[in-house]
Amino acid sequence: MISVDKFLIPIQQRFQNEYNLDKVLKQLNNIEKKIPTINVVGTNGKGSTSFFLSHGLKTKYKKVGLFISPAFLYHNERIQINNEPISDEDLKKYISKVEKFIKDYNLTFFEIWTLIAIMYFYDNKVDIAVIEAGIGGLKDSTNLFSNQIAAILTSVSFDHTEILGNKIEEIIDQKVGIVKENSTLYVSADNKEHFETIKNAIKVNASIIYSDKYEKEKIEYQKGNKGVVKNILQDLGIKDLSCLNLNSLTGRFTEIEFKEKKIIIDGAHNVDGVRALISSVSNKKDWTVLYGAIDGKEHQKILTMLDENFENVNITTFDFHKAWDIDLVNHINKVKNWKEFIDSSEKNIIICGSLYFIPLVYKYLLEK
Repeated sequence: MISVDKFLIPIQQRFQNEYNLDKVLKQLNNIEKKIPTINVVGTNGKGSTSFFLSHGLKTKYKKVGLFISPAFLYHNERIQINNEPISDEDLKKYISKVEKFIKDYNLTFFEIWTLIAIMYFYDNKVDIAVIEAGIGGLKDSTNLFSNQIAAILTSVSFDHTEILGNKIEEIIDQKVGIVKENSTLYVSADNKEHFETIKNAIKVNASIIYSDKYEKEKIEYQKGNKGVVKNILQDLGIKDLSCLNLNSLTGRFTEIEFKEKKIIIDGAHNVDGVRALISSVSNKKDWTVLYGAIDGKEHQKILTMLDENFENVNITTFDFHKAWDIDLVNHINKVKNWKEFIDSSEKNIIICGSLYFIPLVYKYLLEK
């Protein structure tokens, strides 16, 4: 497996004014139309929902594709069949295959990964694919998966506002813009307050199904995710719901025993994600918090929420080009070396924040 620390994709451009993946797919005779797809959009919970759903679909379908982002420890994690990541050999082979398209069409980082997923799933004749959006839905490259069986909308809140808009209505418009004609949108119960807005945002002839929470789940913020998965699996005639007993992806409320203390690592990095994390932690006085983030607009809100719920909240930075400068953050407890902090802490620790920070922590704990 190829570590995310290793340079792999020959371009780092994330956004641009014009996207060209559709032109590449036309040149490839639109092979994406041959891939039956369930698109997953939302602000929080996309990765967990895609993970649970892919496992559930395996009880009916022989080959289930899964496309998720970002990668946690290995690049290969992004593209899977039957929950087995693409091999190093295949990944390098497909990167070589798309090099010409990258140069000819000036593809962005995420367009490249989407193209590799499409080609890999098509060549391997997957029966169905679960496709997690990167950002938004309407303008996301995963919107090009046009053979849509259904779409899922997980919890919606404010994130990537510089791209999706500053109003919840604008964000919802972008998310549900991925819904295709005559498809069905399954909406997580986490969006109850937005049901009317979601209904008004659908611009095509599509059905909407509002899911209930899965109350058997102990982690509060997974109840909505598992509820919507249960709903769609049952509608597909799948009776085996054992996938709902699984723990989520690593880095989503992952519990670790380390040096006689408990550590929870969680990629909660926006207001709703942090709120959900807080609601899932009992005996809050037993925990100290370490929060690491990238540059953004909601940090003060997040820190206020954490300070109101935990007695000891600390902020830290990490080795990443977008990591925030904690010297510019208005907070009293600043940790310069997060590794030393984890080693020396005598209390249980909740470590949360950016999905670029959490994998570094997880890797460090594994090595120790």
